[in-house]
Amino acid sequence: MLQLGAGFIGFIIMESIAARDASLTVVEMGDRVLPRMMPQGAAALIKRWCETKGVRVLTGSRVVHIDHDASGLHARLESGETLDVDVIISATGVRPKIGFLAGSGIATETGILVDNHMQTNVANVFAAGDCTEAVEFATGKRIINAIQLNAADQARTAALNMAGRVTRSQGAMALNVLDTFGLISASFGQWQGVDGGDHTELSDETTFKYLRLVFEDDVLIGATSLRLTEHVGVIRGLIQSRAKLGAWKARLMEDPTQVMAAYLAVAQDAA
Repeated sequence: MLQLGAGFIGFIIMESIAARDASLTVVEMGDRVLPRMMPQGAAALIKRWCETKGVRVLTGSRVVHIDHDASGLHARLESGETLDVDVIISATGVRPKIGFLAGSGIATETGILVDNHMQTNVANVFAAGDCTEAVEFATGKRIINAIQLNAADQARTAALNMAGRVTRSQGAMALNVLDTFGLISASFGQWQGVDGGDHTELSDETTFKYLRLVFEDDVLIGATSLRLTEHVGVIRGLIQSRAKLGAWKARLMEDPTQVMAAYLAVAQDAA
């Protein structure tokens, strides 16, 4: 079998196929797997982990031609290699399906435009979840944030406002958690970093453990992790609170695993 795409949805499909002992090759045109979720260091570990589970993963590659005959499907890669397979799966991304709103007067771009109350530009019309294009809490830019946690938060906000209880969303935040053959990976916020920002990285290729924290000044703005799930809530809390870390930033730059101690110290200072 051949799968096109190694993003978040692609990984869920990949694991399901591999669980059935199918021979699988995954082709990703980006320079790494999970390009919208993981930096290069973490992505390299995840790719190697998949390969230890019997999945062939080709990054920086693409299919340029597909042919079929009585013997099956034949996919030619830009490298010149031809893959002979029975099934080809396209997992190259999703887009909000909003065509039915044409002519409705509801403002859309890539998704349905909503404010922090989850209201559209039309009074008493609300939207939530994968179809929305909402403001990102840290940057103020609009993003499509097609994840369950975001959908649940937006749905709650929309429901409360529809019931007459004025409620504002803090804003969409990129947050992904993925289980790949038992390897738990997570990314939060502006995990890719910002111009002029700092980051620290811990990586253990033997145990597939990885942690990267990203800062702007002394504020934690993003993080990625593999197999280090015990403080996921703390990391999210530090990012969403925009807490100033002060001297704790230097400590975290030396040892990013001290996030719990930093969180407790900052919370106590704030109290």
